[in-house]
Amino acid sequence: MSTPRKPRKPRVESPQHAATGRLLTLIGYFGLLLLIVNWFTWIAPPVQVPRSLVLAALSIPLLFPLRGILHARRYTHQWVGFLSLLYFMIGVDVWYNRIGLERLLGMSMVLFSLLLLIGSAMYARFTPTPPDQRKSVD
Repeated sequence: MSTPRKPRKPRVESPQHAATGRLLTLIGYFGLLLLIVNWFTWIAPPVQVPRSLVLAALSIPLLFPLRGILHARRYTHQWVGFLSLLYFMIGVDVWYNRIGLERLLGMSMVLFSLLLLIGSAMYARFTPTPPDQRKSVD
């Protein structure tokens, strides 16, 4: 005999929190993109590998969610948080293992990736579910 399921609590929709999350997402996303391009082009270019390889490996994955973030798509905000964790790990590694200016750049990467993660989670949490994605709870 199965136990009856408890009905789910409806998700609270909050336009103010969603707007804050969107702003944090945009700051984190574009801050991370600009940081990566400037870091590996002018500030501290890599010595042992070509700049273009590092730039492509770090900036191209950030370009995939660009359209969804600009159009404020909830689904894109849901999965871009996972992408930000990659940049968080890279930033922690640089912050911990480097000295001088690169340590500061690692801290900046951690900050921007956390802004992206927190902002995307807030936006996804406080926006309404589109009608075509709603599931009936029976």
